[in-house]
Amino acid sequence: MASAFWTLEDGRALARRWSGMAYLLELITNELKEIKGAEEFYDFIEKFVFREENGDEYNGYGGFIRKDESIMFNFDLRTFSPENRDFFWKATQSALNRIKIQNDKQNEGMEYLLTTLLDMHKRIKKGEDPMLFNDIGIIHPETDEKIGPGW
Repeated sequence: MASAFWTLEDGRALARRWSGMAYLLELITNELKEIKGAEEFYDFIEKFVFREENGDEYNGYGGFIRKDESIMFNFDLRTFSPENRDFFWKATQSALNRIKIQNDKQNEGMEYLLTTLLDMHKRIKKGEDPMLFNDIGIIHPETDEKIGPGW
């Protein structure tokens, strides 16, 4: 059952089990480190990466507890600056490329998630109806919220 949700630019969402989304975010964030100009966004988003080895514990509903803080990794990408969204998509493509090169059978699930996420993004760029490929039965309304650096 899905417990983590990312809303994309046209209101459609990627929704998956928290553990898959946590690892997906870790892969994408690792690639952000390598993108010139993305340092501030990396610093911002890295705090949302689940680190069991550092004592992070799953909170039971799409996030985790770090020390006394509950951290959710449900995102609406529209809340990120346009430049940071570009960094996010570049890092996502880079994460997929890295997994394909590694050709590790253990990462087949992540390859599928990254491919799905990037397919959703391509459909957004083409202007496709968001309900044609959406993990939830609604379109999230626009938000005026702005989070992270770059605004």
